Parts: sequence; structure tokens; C-alpha cells
Amino acid sequence: MRVLFFTLILFAFVPGAMAAENSSAVAQSEAQAHTHYCPMHPEETGMEGDNCPICGMHLVPMEDKAMDMDAEHEHEMHSPAAPTKDADGQQVYICPMHPHITGEEGDNCPICGMHLVPKNEVSGSHEGHEDKPEGAFLIDPSYIQTLGVKTHQVAHHEFGRNIRAFGRVAPSTRMEYAVDVRTKGWIVDLAVDAVGDTVKKGDLLFTYYSPDLMNAQSDFLIGSRVGNAAQRLRLYGMDDKAIAELKERGKFFEETPFYAVVDGTVTMLNVRKGGHVNEGGSVLKLQDFSKVWVNADVPIRDVQFLEVGAPATVTMPETGKAYETKIDFIHPVNDSKSRTVPVRLILDNPDGALKPETYVDAAFSANIKSRLAVPSEAVLYGKMGAYVIEDLGDGYFRPVMVKTGITADGLTEITRGLSHGQTIVETGQFMLDAESNLKGGMAAMGHDHGQ
Repeated sequence: MRVLFFTLILFAFVPGAMAAENSSAVAQSEAQAHTHYCPMHPEETGMEGDNCPICGMHLVPMEDKAMDMDAEHEHEMHSPAAPTKDADGQQVYICPMHPHITGEEGDNCPICGMHLVPKNEVSGSHEGHEDKPEGAFLIDPSYIQTLGVKTHQVAHHEFGRNIRAFGRVAPSTRMEYAVDVRTKGWIVDLAVDAVGDTVKKGDLLFTYYSPDLMNAQSDFLIGSRVGNAAQRLRLYGMDDKAIAELKERGKFFEETPFYAVVDGTVTMLNVRKGGHVNEGGSVLKLQDFSKVWVNADVPIRDVQFLEVGAPATVTMPETGKAYETKIDFIHPVNDSKSRTVPVRLILDNPDGALKPETYVDAAFSANIKSRLAVPSEAVLYGKMGAYVIEDLGDGYFRPVMVKTGITADGLTEITRGLSHGQTIVETGQFMLDAESNLKGGMAAMGHDHGQ
């Protein structure tokens, strides 16, 4: 009985011990798995041979991180003095990001690839450290230039929302002229005989035989001093040039000439030589292509930012030629299939380069106003949102959380976090960002330093 009792106790104890041992082994395995970290993003850890998922750099041993932090802390606690030399009197060069890495002039850091810079001797004083700005980190001025740091002063800029859309060139209906006759008759001679023929203002288009039109000309000659007689001929389709010739010759035309009233291209031809035309019949149409329309299909979500008269740029993809213009009309009805709204633009086309049915790109600058903005490349994005690196002067920098607005023309609007006149880092901020992570500067980003 006693043997059975001990046996039961043994079976109850062994699984628990095995579970504890397995749990301890898993924890130890996990701890051993993350033995390397990213020098640029210390929060990213992994195993030997892994790469950083953010910047792609090879992960380095945790021991390097400890050495980096110790070296950086020692560097911050001292002020720069004379150049450091080795026992042979040679200048010592170190990596700005990994101070424990040393070498000769012209060498590169084996971890991050940066050029090594001269190492300065440091004194044991802690002078000035008490005045360190909140949340800031110090960069040795001797290698700020090595990091490629360039600054920019926050200011207001005039810009707006950039909207892009596809467009198509179309003839302007305001530049279309129909040539028709108001009396029945026959086409005697046709000066233009094909669609595509171009004519100049005053060129002969065709001659027309019509008894009714000859009677109207006789009435005009008899009562030429009466103003409404000329108006009657205009109502019959005669132009001012033909009426002037009629008055000069003093007798009616058996074959009345019809002239082009504008420069243009024949886009429609409904008759042939000798053909009969009924009263009110259309003979041809002329289109003046010196001005054309571009109908751009703008997404419904963007139409709210547009207004008639707003500037626009039309670009031909094939040639790259750009045309500046303004919005002429915004259609009140949208296309339910494409969920776009046609926006009409008018372009000068003196050389005829803009052909109808050609596809073009249209860009609109909408809602233009003065905005507090910084160069878009100065804005960094992390897990906590957007931020910039502020230059506080005297080698001090700190990350500042910001809220961004629209982005256009290489600028990003700042709606919160910065104020006019502050100085931020425009280029080289990625290296400073890494420095900030290593020194713990990102821990102070829980609140805004700007307004």
C-alpha cells in the first residue's frame, strides 16, 4: 500500500516538472533567438544572419549595442578637446555611430559603412549637461557634416491640393459653323469636295442656283436703300461679302456665291456638285481648331476642391508639351459608371498640335492658400506617427511629433507640432533618427514640442 502511494505521488510530480522544464527551455530558446539587433532601429531584434525589416541592414550582436550605448554615454558626458592619438602618435579614427570601431583615415565602419572620423580626447567634466534641452540628444559638431545634415526653417508657403485626371481633346462647339441654305435649289459648283479640306475666311465654298434667292436679290436691288432688304438676304443665307458684290455689280446672281465666314476645316459635307438641296438643308460644317476643349474626368471626391477659373495644366504624354489654362466649366452631372465628373478646359491651339480624341493628362492646383509647410523629405514616419527632427542649436537635436495635411509640390503641410521660424533637419535626418533611437531620444516623443 505504501509503495502504491509513493508511485502515485511520483506520477503527479513528474509531468509538472517536465512542463516547467519545457517552459524554461522555450523561454531560454526565445531569449537566445533574439541575440542580434539593428544599429539603425534598435527596437528590431532577431537571430544571427537576419536583416532589419525596416532598413534591410544586417543585425549585429547585442554586445555591440551595449558597447555603443556605453561609448555614446561617455561621449555625451564630456566635451570635445584635442585629437586623440595612439601610442605611435597617429590620429585615431572612429565610427560616429559605433564609437568602439576604430581604424585609419579613409576606412569605413564594417557595421554601417560610414566613413570613420577623427576621435577627440575628452575631459572628465560634465559642464553644460544640466542645460540639455528636454528630449534632446547631442551630436558632436565635428561629424554633423559627415552625417550630411542640412536644415530648413519652417515657413508658410502658397500651395494647394494637387488633383490629377485623364482628359480627352474635343472640338469646341463654340468654334463650329454650319453652312446651310434657306431656299430650295441646286449646287452648281463645289469649291470644297472632301471632309478635311481647309479654307480661309472669304474663300468660295460653292455656288447655288435658287429662283427664290434670285427674287430676293432683285427686291434688294430695287429697294437697296431700305435696310431690311439686306437683312432679308442674310436670312436667306447670303453673307456680307456676297451682298457687297451684288450691290457693286447691280444685278442679281443666277449662281449665288457662298463664302467661308471663318478659317476652318470641313468636318461635314452633305452635298455633291449638281445635287438638289431642300429649303433649310445643311450643306457643310466648318470647324475652327485654333481653340479646343479638353474634357477631364475628375473623381467625384476631388470635385469639391475645384472651381471655375482655377488654374490647370494639360500635358501631352507623347511629347511632354504642357499647356497652362483655367477651368471653364464643371458639369453638374457625374458619370455613374466611372464615378467622375467632366471638367472642361479651353486651350489655344494655333499650330493644331492638339488633335481631337487625343488623350492627355490634366493637373489641377486646388484650394491654394498660405500653409505652414516643410519639405516632404523632412517628415519621417514611425509607429507613433509622423515626426521631424528639430535642430535646437549647439549640436542638440530632438524628434518632434507632427500632424500633416496635404502634400503637393514637394511640400507637406504641418497642421500641428511646429510653428513658423523653427529649424528642422531636411536631409540627413535618417542618421540623426538612428542616433536618437540609440540615445533614447524617442522616449520623449509622447508630447508635442511645437504648437
